Amino acid sequence: MAAGSVARSVYARITVVIACCTLLLTFSFVGLLAIVSGTADAVTARLPWYLVVGALAFVATIVLLELYGATGREIIITASFTGAWAVVLVGLGVEGVRYTINHPEEVFVSRLVLYFLAAGLLGTGIAYWALHHWREFTTQSGQRL
Repeated sequence: MAAGSVARSVYARITVVIACCTLLLTFSFVGLLAIVSGTADAVTARLPWYLVVGALAFVATIVLLELYGATGREIIITASFTGAWAVVLVGLGVEGVRYTINHPEEVFVSRLVLYFLAAGLLGTGIAYWALHHWREFTTQSGQRL
């Protein structure tokens, strides 16, 4: 495969990941608005499903990091954060989708979605950067913390 087509393939994958993460964050912001405003109904009925998603993310992270030879400490810390963030982002994201479907005028007419989209894109950029540079913050004078 030519170097140009490999680069295009990588850029295409990165673009898809960025778009999906931005949409998830955007819907999560809308979901937070729905919960804070009190218009999200029966959230507690869906909470067990959000916890199942978080548990799946926790276990998948453990398995993947074991395959890559990470230390036990790195695995449990990363898996815990991944599971917790999965519960929060998926839960808020689903609530955001539900709110958007039930109250489209409040999301689109007020252009609120543009602010949330901008915030989602910024959050995606920060997360992308953090994933690529997190080791720089876990070392001190060349030593791992």
